[in-house]
Parts: sequence; C-alpha cells; structure tokens
Amino acid sequence: MRQVSPINYQIEFEPNFDNFTFRGSEKIAIKVSSPTNKITLHAAEIEIKQCSISWNNKIIKTRAIVNEKTEEITLVLAQKINGNATISIDFIGQLNDKLVGFYRSKYKFNGKEKYLATTQFEAADARRAFPCWDEPEAKATFDVSLLVNKNHTAISNMPVISKRNIGKKTLYHFDTTPIMSTYLLYLAVGEFESISTKSGKTLIRVITTKGKISQGRLSLEFTKQFLSYFEKYFKIAYPLPKLDMIAIPDFASGAMENWGAITFRETILLYDPKTSSTETKQHIAEVIAHEIAHQWFGNLVTMKWWNDLWLNESFATFMATKAVDALYPEWDFWDQFLISEMTGGLSLDSLKSSHPIDVPVKSPADVRQIFDEISYNKGGCVLMMLENFIGPDNFRKGLYSYLKKHEYANATTEDLWDSLGSASRQPVRQMMNTWVRQVGYPVIKVKAENSRLKLTQSRFLLESNGKSKTGKWIIPLSVRTKDRTVTKLMKGPVTIPHKSGWFKVNDGQKGFYRVKYDNNALDELGIQVEDKTISNVDRWSIHHDLVALCLSKQISFREYLDFVRHYENEDDYVVLSDIISSLNFFYILSSGEAFWDEIKEFNLDFFNKIFVKLGWDKSEGERSTVALLRGQVISSLGRLKDKDIVKEAQARFANLLKTGKLEPDLRGPVYSVISWNGDASTYQKILSLYRKAPTQEEMVRLLSTLANFQDKKLLSKTLAFTLSKEVRTQNLFQPIARMVTNPQGKELVWPWIKQNWRGIVTRFGVGNPLLNRIVGSVSIESSMEKEREIKKFFTKHHVPGTEMKLAQTLERIRINSNFIETTRKELS
Repeated sequence: MRQVSPINYQIEFEPNFDNFTFRGSEKIAIKVSSPTNKITLHAAEIEIKQCSISWNNKIIKTRAIVNEKTEEITLVLAQKINGNATISIDFIGQLNDKLVGFYRSKYKFNGKEKYLATTQFEAADARRAFPCWDEPEAKATFDVSLLVNKNHTAISNMPVISKRNIGKKTLYHFDTTPIMSTYLLYLAVGEFESISTKSGKTLIRVITTKGKISQGRLSLEFTKQFLSYFEKYFKIAYPLPKLDMIAIPDFASGAMENWGAITFRETILLYDPKTSSTETKQHIAEVIAHEIAHQWFGNLVTMKWWNDLWLNESFATFMATKAVDALYPEWDFWDQFLISEMTGGLSLDSLKSSHPIDVPVKSPADVRQIFDEISYNKGGCVLMMLENFIGPDNFRKGLYSYLKKHEYANATTEDLWDSLGSASRQPVRQMMNTWVRQVGYPVIKVKAENSRLKLTQSRFLLESNGKSKTGKWIIPLSVRTKDRTVTKLMKGPVTIPHKSGWFKVNDGQKGFYRVKYDNNALDELGIQVEDKTISNVDRWSIHHDLVALCLSKQISFREYLDFVRHYENEDDYVVLSDIISSLNFFYILSSGEAFWDEIKEFNLDFFNKIFVKLGWDKSEGERSTVALLRGQVISSLGRLKDKDIVKEAQARFANLLKTGKLEPDLRGPVYSVISWNGDASTYQKILSLYRKAPTQEEMVRLLSTLANFQDKKLLSKTLAFTLSKEVRTQNLFQPIARMVTNPQGKELVWPWIKQNWRGIVTRFGVGNPLLNRIVGSVSIESSMEKEREIKKFFTKHHVPGTEMKLAQTLERIRINSNFIETTRKELS
C-alpha cells in the first residue's frame, strides 16, 4: 500500500495561445496512511508558483523541491501529517509542439492559421500538464474546469455541467469522472464542430476542426455499431454518459483511448468517399473498434503497472478484429489479421533483441519502447490461440468474470489467468505463462518415419549463434491429415500415428509458432497448395514459414522460389498479399546484386499472372479484398517498370489532372507507378497536388509518393522537404518509410539521418514514439560495414528510449547481410 494516495483532483486550466503556455491550479484530496512530512509527486516541464497543504483545518507551510531528472517534485512539510489532507498547487506549463502532454496543434481554416490545444498523456506525460501521481495504479476521480476564449469550445472526459462567462472568457466545468488513471484524462480547447447520435442512453459525438465534419459520418456509424457490440459481448454497459471521437490534426500515435474522449489522427477518423480507399475505410473501422474495446480493457480495468501493458493493447487488438469480423464478415477480417498482426508479431519475436509480452519496466523511457509488435500483435495472436484452446464460450465467461471482479480497479496477468482458468477448467496459467513470460516462440520440426509423425520444438531465431535462451512452450498443437485432425498439448517431443499422405501442422494457423517440414512432406503440401485442398489460411502459413526459414538460412533461396511456383494459380488475397510483399522485400534487399535481374524476372512473371485475373477496374460484386490486392499488384508491377502498367497509370494520372477524377482505390497505386517512372516535371505535379490536397489521407499518400522517384537529386529534395514546415511532425516518417524500399533512395536515408539527427530529435522531443520509427527505418540495410557504422553513431548520439529499437535494427541488418552473402554464393 502506498503511503500517500490521491482520492480526487480538482483542476482548472487556462491555455494561452498568444505565448503557448497554460496556467493551472489544482486541489488534490489525498489519504496519508502513515505520518510523513514529505510527499513526492510526478511533474515535468512545469513551473510551480505556489503550493500548500491543508490538514486538520489548518494550512501547513510547504516547500517544493523539483528534480528534473526523475520528473518529480517533493513537497517538504513543516510538520508530519496523517489521514486526509488536501494539496493545493498553482503552476504554469508549456503548450508544447512535441505531441505529448498538453500540446498545441496547428491547422488552417479558410486560409487562416488556427491552433487548438489537446492532450496525449499515455504513458507518462500527464505530469507535463499537472503535478500528479502519474502511475496506472494511482487511480482517482477528476473534476476538470477549463477557462477558454469565448470563440473556443472545451472538451474533457465527462459532459459539461456548467458554463459561465468570466470577462472575455468562458469557464467550462465538467462532471466528476469515474475513478481512473491519470493517463486516461483528456483536455481539449479549440474551434470545433460536431455531429452526434445516441446508442441507448450514451451520447456519441464525432468532433473535428471546422469544415471537416462531413467526413465524420462513417465514423459516427462505426462508433454506434461497435459500442453496442461490446456492450453485448462483455455484458457490461459502457459506464459514461457520452463518448466523443475527436479528430486531431497533429497526433503522434494512431489513436488514444482517453475515457469518454477518444482522440485520433485525422487519417484514422475522417472518410471522404471521393478520395478515401477501401483500405482506409477498413482501417478506420478497426481502430475505432480497438479504442472502444479499451473502454473496458484498460479504462474500466487497468493494469497495475506497465509490465502488463499487453492487458490493454493485446486485448484491444484481438477484440477489434472480433468486432469488425462480426459486423462486416464480407471483409474477411480474421484472414487480414494474419497480415496486420501475426506477420509483425512473428517477425519481431524472431529476434534475439525481442522482449517478453510481460516485460520488466522501470522508467518512462522503458514504457515507451514496449508499444510495439509484441504488446499489440503477438499478444493479440496468443489470445486467439488461447480462445481456440479453451473455446469461445469459456473465453467470454472468463472475461466477464475478470472485468466484474476488477472494475474501477487494477489487475495483473495472473488475475486474468485465474478468471479464464476457472471458466474453462483448463491449465490456462501453466500454458500461457510460457507464452507471456519468456521471449520468442517455437518452431516445430516434424519428420515422418515408421508410420509416425515425430514433432520436436525449439526456439525460432532469424539470427542464431547458439548462445541465446532456448525456451520451452506448452503448445496447443493441431495436426490435420487427409481424413482427421489431431489436437493435444505439446510440452515436449510428440509422436502421432500417421500411415501416409500429406499432413499440415498448425491447422488454421491458430498457434503462434512456425513449422519446418522435411522435403517429402513439403512436396506433398505443394500439391495441396496447387489443388487448394487446404484452406487459404494454411496456404498462407506454409509460405510465411518458408520466408522465415529462408532468411534464417534453414532452406535456400532457390528452394523458396521453387515452392512459390505452387502458388501460380492462387486467387486468395491473404495468400497472394504475403507472397507479393515477400518477393518485393527480396527484390529491394538484393538491389545491385548480380542476381537482381533474376529476381526481377521472377517477380514480373508472377505478378503479371495475378494482374491478368484482376485488371484495372473493379467488377460488380467483387470482395473488398480484391481492391486491396489490385492496388498491391499494380504498384509492384510499376516498380518493375512493366510497360503496359506504366502506360495506363500515366493515362489515368493525366485524366486526374484534367478532371480531378480517379478511383480512390487506384490513387495510391497510380501515384506510385507514375512517380517511380517519372521525372522532375512529374515531381512538381505531385508536389502541387500535395499542397492542394483536400484531406490528410490524400496528403500522406502524396507525401509518400515523393519518395518513389529514381532520380537521386529529386529524392534528396524530398528528404529536405520532410523537415520543412510544410510537413507535419506526425507525417515526417512517411516518406522515410517509403524511401528505404526504393533501391535508389535507401542509400540516401542513413547519411541524411546522421546529418540531421540533432534537428530530428529536437523536432520530435525525447521520448516521442516517432523517434523509434526513424531509428528502425534503416533496418533494410544489408551491409555489416553499415551495421558497425550505425552502432558507432548511436553510441555517440544516444537518446533514451531508443535502445531496444536500435538493438533490433542492428540485428535485422546482420540478418539481411547474412542472407545476401549466402544467396550470392548460391546463385553465383
């Protein structure tokens, strides 16, 4: 039990847009469990103007000692206190431009520059807005007031209960929040407009800056649908009277689940039927579902400490897919889950520099590093595996028990295992601790001999030197043969009777592991792939595992390409998307090698066979995933300079310039093709479209396009442009991510990062999650010399919170280098 605990915060903020500061005053009702004359709170980048403590009807003289390094203030009291007391603090803070804490966002309306103020407090940035106990377990209630200019509107977690004019300003007072963590508090001030609807008694609003509200109608409908879905699924009513969905022009993350006031990047909440793609529509649905799921997992029940971040993010990831699939089954969202979640989870967790799902966290810098593919993707995948193991009904009962038992409080991973284990009467804790407490995942090696299948497990690593921890998992094993499916818990080596014919391990890809077959078994599966006698998901998993086995040098690149030919008549989106992505990766990685042309010819042949079936234009009644596949194939063929594709893309782009019309799903692919094959004149046209783009989605699309050109002078121009005032900080990473996949551009990125590192850090601010993306962008490099250079640079230019990403980046470079060296020998 903590010595001093907050009970309630009464806080008033007054933002000043003239000098980008804010004034704050707070009264914190506290409970002191044992006598003390020292109270320590979190505070960062805040100037304390006055502080005092009221106890037993008297004011205790108080002195504040600030520790900038630990982001704390210690209040030293003239005497010891015990029991209930109230801390009063007046302070001043900065409306910063770093996208964390209480920050400002700039946008234009009718050609005029405007500002709004908004907050991003997760993980540990509420302390930049007000002194507080900035930890998940220090839950309290909040009474928020905002004193704002009369032309501004104020928003917080709860509804407004009073408004009154004070001189030239308006004081908004909001209702008391439920008991909750500081990172979920929300404040916003600006010129907003909204549309609303109701779901039961809950008021739902979509809120935007002026002029954009018409683009919020789709999100309003999604919000109503998903809120209703989760209330029925969890059998627990959404506990707040309102739910705001707020589009913010500048936002570091994709979205944030502030209780009752969820914030989003504009690209993830606003939808324009004229320019928004199918991919954007589905992404909006998925993120809205993810953030609404947090209102239960994270907000109603919160992890005790950040080591259990996965209790928030993995569940929101898993539940979002469940919700979207339930409401839009035609989108094949569980299939897409393999691309969006399992791919990233398996990839990162195949590194020695990965981390367990339940990971030790000591500082804010540690917290920021684990918002990654382990906490989101791997966690979501192991939950899918667990639900499949104990059954959907038991899973749902266990979740209900967990949420009811810990509502408005904190919980740990063990609490969840207890609830799910009780509901299912299965060894949930024993099994799942092998997945969340240790790093990595297994590869199952299977051999057929003497009418038996012999299966063994070991840790899968892309770079293995025999020194890493091996690991041992309790695996819900599923093996399908022609006439039956065998399931069992695999703790050690397993033997299964099997007479002859094909077999597929990890049936339906419910398990978070890879499989390595011997050559005979793989040949048999190749026939099943061609005949499509196994599911699309199983066809996906066979290919996906082969890519990893190839990168880890367990099969040759030639063996991989030979097996891909089994997919030449494939027509499924999830399977083909994985193959296209992999072939493109190998093509980019091999640029400049003697065997580059061989890969190019292979890819051209394979992609054209897909395109012939798709064509340029959608057919009536086609599935939405066909549009996604079409865009991927067209972009890929354009990068390979297919003459017919280039010619048609140029014609459609010319028509866009003339009429303004271009199918939304073709905008990205057409821009990609014409830029890859374009000149300085084309560059200027793209830049002009960027400056006139009507939506953030279109701006990001065009900004990325500027990284596609093959002229290095134009690419250098793009890199310089990304640091200009014309590019929002949140979007700076977009052209970098595209340029590292450009053979002509990838060698420019690292020198540019080195040269501009100080400016990049200054612009983002230490601790900004976007900084890790910049560090990770160079992982496409494939030279050991470059690995040493990058390592040496960051040793001299260390930034806290980037250590884990740097280690992962260096490891990926070594993996790429080893692959290139091995393939060079193989194909010479």
